[in-house]
Amino acid sequence: MSTHDDALTHLLDRAPDLRPDGWIDRTLIAYPREFGAELAPILIEAAACIARHGDEQSRHLASATDSPGLRDQAIARVRRILSARPSAIERAAPALLHCGGGAMLVALAHPVPHAEHTAAMRVQLQLHPEVVHAACERVEAPAWMLLRWHGLGHADPPRQVWRCTLPQWCAGVHRLAVEVAPNPRCFNEAMLVAHAGAGRVLVATRNPAARDAEDAWSEAAVMPPGWSYLRGDRTMGSDRPYFPNGAPFPPTLVRVPDDDLFALCATRSWAGSLRDAVWLRDRPYYRVLS
Repeated sequence: MSTHDDALTHLLDRAPDLRPDGWIDRTLIAYPREFGAELAPILIEAAACIARHGDEQSRHLASATDSPGLRDQAIARVRRILSARPSAIERAAPALLHCGGGAMLVALAHPVPHAEHTAAMRVQLQLHPEVVHAACERVEAPAWMLLRWHGLGHADPPRQVWRCTLPQWCAGVHRLAVEVAPNPRCFNEAMLVAHAGAGRVLVATRNPAARDAEDAWSEAAVMPPGWSYLRGDRTMGSDRPYFPNGAPFPPTLVRVPDDDLFALCATRSWAGSLRDAVWLRDRPYYRVLS
């Protein structure tokens, strides 16, 4: 690695105390009582915080009135995402990341729902604004990866291993998050994924202080994303869209200005950005919250 690359890696791996963006899905804040007794009180408090101290756009979005049809669709979508969160057992099973040589390998103890042969990845370094999008393919775990895998305490081999190509500047950086989502190959698969698929966010947790031949390896925590395939395809003029078109739904996000409230909301639902997922996993009491 060059001196310039080494300096960039150092910059991207430092500053663990950065504040989060604080993004939460607008539907959670707009209709907090629709999402269960455990989550509702926290969302109600977050909505009050946004009303008092939030930025103008977030206040406007949180208080906007939807038509009954749009309201019901938005609530149904968020309930589906919440129901597909990884279980406590899945979250307790660390993933393994290897990022080097222009590629990333991701090994998982539990499969990404309805991702059988192909998947899509989004990767973001905490201190870099760009989100890298990449297609990935399922591969067999090489022997050298299995040694690392069992070193994490796993008795069984990985259920899935995914490989994608990444820019070289991602190599050696440990403060990053990776989102893996199913990527259907045909219309029938798209329909299945739209209603039953789910993604996973993996946040690298290895100490970035090490700078040796093993730099490419990171243990990763498994976290829920706000990923959804339910995005309409307008097929008949002004008719309402109703077919999934093969692209993740772009959520409308609002900013929670209080870091502690944001952490409580995000651990019980999901973080609105990959940068926020890194910040959230770094919180000393993350496990207590989740």
